[in-house]
Amino acid sequence: MKNAPTKSKTGAPHRLLPIVLLVVLGCIWSLGPSATKFAAINNVPPIGMVFWQTFIAANLLWLICRIWRIPIGLERIHLRYYLVMGVFGVALPNSNMVFVMRDLPAGLMSVLIVTAPLITYLIALTVRLEQFRIMRAGGVLLGLAGVAVLVLPRGSLPSPDLLPLALLAIGTPALWAATNVFAEKARPEGGNNIALAMGTMYVAAGASLVMSLSTGTFHEIWVDFDIADWVIVGYGVVTVATFVLFYTIVTMAGAVYLAQVGYIVTLTGVGWGAWFFGERPSIWLWASVVLVFAGVALVNFSRGRAKKA
Repeated sequence: MKNAPTKSKTGAPHRLLPIVLLVVLGCIWSLGPSATKFAAINNVPPIGMVFWQTFIAANLLWLICRIWRIPIGLERIHLRYYLVMGVFGVALPNSNMVFVMRDLPAGLMSVLIVTAPLITYLIALTVRLEQFRIMRAGGVLLGLAGVAVLVLPRGSLPSPDLLPLALLAIGTPALWAATNVFAEKARPEGGNNIALAMGTMYVAAGASLVMSLSTGTFHEIWVDFDIADWVIVGYGVVTVATFVLFYTIVTMAGAVYLAQVGYIVTLTGVGWGAWFFGERPSIWLWASVVLVFAGVALVNFSRGRAKKA
């Protein structure tokens, strides 16, 4: 049985509440590239930052599980889920994002992030988790054209020398897309979303701790604690807030409705980049935004129709 929408005293559902939550989620979710860029330019090691982000998030999620009495699965299927999602869905893509954000514009990364649903469809199609549909395939092509516009023409990047980094940045949404498919195929039956997120974050924290110690890039956050460290702590709190808002919106309005958050993430991400770092989006960036938006819209619209059918 689906959760009933929140009602006012008069009995009418709060139709504006999902919209407000969607906007809030998009605004705080899009802070990721700017937060990682700020830490990167302040010489915080990428893997060291990911450890603190995920460790803080994991402990806050554990606290939520305790307060709400959410059961935490520790069976083999749960542990496998935590391991794959933590390493390949969080630790590696997030470390990669911090690494490339030292030199790339935050707005560019905000556009690349929203391509994850498009790559997800390609992977799902390859493993036969999805059926081929003309409309969705057209959406993927539009999205890929948007990425090409973003990185290939002369003048689309601040410097042509940044092309290798821009291509490397695509690895982050690609890893997210791959773990999206894994999450759908290997999700433990009856598992609670918050508990699964908590286990994922603990594994991500453990993996990034091992990697940072073995490479000598552990960030001693307690030494000379400054504004960059406050940003890391804030990013950990924001990570938890995005999880809670994410699943709240899914419960209230559905996954297809939630998919619209990608548009808000891109626009506000470009805005945060301009606000914090004085980035001036080029005509190529806006052309890429239009193409990626169109591609995601086609993929989401086609998926929505398929689910209704």
